[in-house]
Amino acid sequence: MAKFSQQTLNQVAGFDGQILAENLVYNQKDFWNFGWANVTSTSGWTTGTAPIDLTGVVINAQIVRRAISNYHDSRTGLDFVIQDYPVVPLIQTITATDNTDDLMTCTSTSEMYIGQPVSFAGTVFGNVVINTTYYVLTIPTATTFTISATSGGATFTLATATGSMTMNKIDPVPIALPITNRVDTQGAFTMTIDDATWGVIIGDPDLDINATEPACFSGRIKLSFPAIVDGAITQPAYDEVLFLLFLINSDGVVNY
Repeated sequence: MAKFSQQTLNQVAGFDGQILAENLVYNQKDFWNFGWANVTSTSGWTTGTAPIDLTGVVINAQIVRRAISNYHDSRTGLDFVIQDYPVVPLIQTITATDNTDDLMTCTSTSEMYIGQPVSFAGTVFGNVVINTTYYVLTIPTATTFTISATSGGATFTLATATGSMTMNKIDPVPIALPITNRVDTQGAFTMTIDDATWGVIIGDPDLDINATEPACFSGRIKLSFPAIVDGAITQPAYDEVLFLLFLINSDGVVNY
């Protein structure tokens, strides 16, 4: 089991937040069983636990793709800096579009892959729409490619034009992790992940088998307790949070 440095964990959970951190492999299925309880202790020893009834509690678990830098395995554990993904959204600057074969022209297509979601910004041309998601459809040469309006859809018909607009990576969307096996009276539930959770498309150079850094996801499990009215006393609604940090290694990934 991987060990994470305290500096790394503090970036997600602060200095005293509870956190679940694990090193996983791409496409790995896994699950975690949780039990929410009140714990009593005497002189530092646990002397008893009592399950917290989760009836009426809304449980929500989410993770989102993150970027990391300065990754190294130190004596205190895996240590790295966590940043928003993508750190550099720019893929290429587009210089021309052609209505004859619907090709876009850029300096290099090396950072592109089939099915890659992209958007365009700046002074757009070639009848693409600013800040709209498109998908790389084909890459016929080292400097040209086509796009589609939907993943794997028909070729997007371009107008012939020249100029300078940027093509950028899409900000990741938070991923919901399923909550199953709830037994409210025992304060128990299961959080699961599967191979669809990581949201990395085949061919993504950001998770290449030769990459020196793994992919990273962070998030939280939030338990939202409702307000309770007991006679003249009202207990306000409140949330309890457990932070999540997953590193995803590229072992076993084949980029087609």
